[in-house]
Amino acid sequence: MKVLQRVLVMLVVLGAVQRAEAQENLMEMLRSDVRAEAQQIMTVAMQLSNDEAAKFWPVYREYELERARWGDRRIALIRAFAEQYDMMSDQAAGNLAEELFGLLDDRLALYKSYYGRFAEVVSPSVAARFIQVERQLNMIIDLQLAQEMPLVFKAEGN
Repeated sequence: MKVLQRVLVMLVVLGAVQRAEAQENLMEMLRSDVRAEAQQIMTVAMQLSNDEAAKFWPVYREYELERARWGDRRIALIRAFAEQYDMMSDQAAGNLAEELFGLLDDRLALYKSYYGRFAEVVSPSVAARFIQVERQLNMIIDLQLAQEMPLVFKAEGN
């Protein structure tokens, strides 16, 4: 997770939209590092038998694809926040908040959907463990992002 923290700090330092290409490279590095670490942590934490693993990992790979699409939306929201930060209006802040609420709702829906799928193909206890580990990983990432994000303030004159 130290790589994640360094990348996030670098993103905050880069800040401006005119450095979009550099941000894109950093975001890709962040994604690949986080995905690799998350899968390693998930492998250790899940403690699956060979039979459970044969059923679990194909569904997990599908989950990762959907989670990556969700992550793309979160990145777009962070970029929109960065683009509007210096000229934040009440309307822009409200729109960003509404987008965030939608993202959070969609994350919960993703958890519920994949809990059901894992419960069906492996067991409810394995599914619950997956959700527990996944939530813990996401809370760490969310906290690191929150530490780097400035608070919303309305720009003067807006």
